[in-house]
Amino acid sequence: MKILPPKRIFTRLMISYLLVTLAVLSVIAIIFINLMQKYFFSVEGFQLESQGEKAASLLERPLLEKDLASISRLADTIAFSYDIHFWVIDSRGSVLAIAGGDPEELGLQVEITEISHVLAGNFINKQITGPDYNSLIHMTPVYEKAADAHFDVGTSGGEERGPVIGALAICRPLGPVTMTITSLKRLVFYAAGGATVLALFLGYTLSRKMAQPLEDMSLVALAVSRGDYQKRISYSSDDELGQLANTLNFAIEQVGATIEQQHRLVKLQQEFISDISHEFRAPLTSLQGFLELMRDGKSTPEESKYYLDIMYKDTVFLGRLVQDLLDLTKLESQGITLERRRCNPETILRHSLKHLYHTAALKDITLSLQVGRDVPDIYVDEMRLHQVLVNLVENAIRCSPSGSEITLTLQGEGEGILLQVADQGPGIPAAELPLIWNRFYKVDKARTRFATGTGLGLAIVKRIVELHGGRVCAQSDPGHGAVFCIWLPQKAEV
Repeated sequence: MKILPPKRIFTRLMISYLLVTLAVLSVIAIIFINLMQKYFFSVEGFQLESQGEKAASLLERPLLEKDLASISRLADTIAFSYDIHFWVIDSRGSVLAIAGGDPEELGLQVEITEISHVLAGNFINKQITGPDYNSLIHMTPVYEKAADAHFDVGTSGGEERGPVIGALAICRPLGPVTMTITSLKRLVFYAAGGATVLALFLGYTLSRKMAQPLEDMSLVALAVSRGDYQKRISYSSDDELGQLANTLNFAIEQVGATIEQQHRLVKLQQEFISDISHEFRAPLTSLQGFLELMRDGKSTPEESKYYLDIMYKDTVFLGRLVQDLLDLTKLESQGITLERRRCNPETILRHSLKHLYHTAALKDITLSLQVGRDVPDIYVDEMRLHQVLVNLVENAIRCSPSGSEITLTLQGEGEGILLQVADQGPGIPAAELPLIWNRFYKVDKARTRFATGTGLGLAIVKRIVELHGGRVCAQSDPGHGAVFCIWLPQKAEV
């Protein structure tokens, strides 16, 4: 089992962070150690040069006088004082004194060519390393001062110099320096290890932060491919990944809405075809039967007139049914746009009732209107609201007995208006109240199509009211009529 599969972007990012960190730390460590080594060696070299100049000043007179005892005594004193090891060489290249230890153990080895080079007035600095030693050697010539020069121990050589009368080979073991550099290397190693652990933690955190939204996007995309458009990417940020997540969420939402709309349209089409086939079957069968009788001459003139009257009513019913179906289909598919404007609801209601007085008078039904105080203006589509009022009142007229009264009440309620249409018909059973808003639902199954209308009026009312942001409901006490209520908001929803 692989703990970190290399194909995952999380693993790749984490390994990339770690490799970059290690590479940077390695370069920094190498540069730092090299600089430290050069610094310590340069400091040691500078000290040896300074000490060599001072020793050369002290040994100048004994070398001129060839006082070997004084040279040996001064060499021991200088070696002890400066903690160095060196040779004193005369002008012929012979070693006059050795101070500070065994040259073999210190690696103090000089070539004849190097001695000749120094006696010619040159300086030599070199590092000698071996299995048991690591030393820095500085070789400097000893000059005879000019006769008029003042003796000053420690002068840097800016005075006038005479001929070379000898040479010094100074050696200092680099053990302390090497130990210091080793300690620094150890500290650098520890620091690099700590930085690597920190880089590993930060790399894991950053990689997880970058990889997690990508993995979420992959899961959401997989869900979308399976037809699930409810999942969303939860990552939120102002960076490019956040923008990508927002874009994908928006795209999924749009695709889901589009597919849902298509499914709804397909369902509406199927229901539309089913409703048409169901509602058209009876009148079409009736028309076909009467026409066959009349075509075959099997009906008397009186029967033909009766048949024609039925056929006329069937065609009127079919025409109204087609129009209602088209209206309801447009409303449910959101194929219409409401043309809202500020209107006075009482004015619209009185205008609609003018078209219904004649229909109510044919059944000796009285229409009465009660308007409350301070009814506010509303923003609605006036023609659609007129359609709602006509459907409600016509439905009440069809259900009301002759000589009864239909009462319309208009009043303000909350941030809108409430309209109630109360009839004195047979009422609606409580179990059927939630179903009356469905298409083609009829409370009285025994009624004919000529007495009950198309069965779409209340469904149209409900859809128009909902498009306005309103609500519909019905109340009934069987045997004592029914009350249909609609509530519309005062202002249009933004």
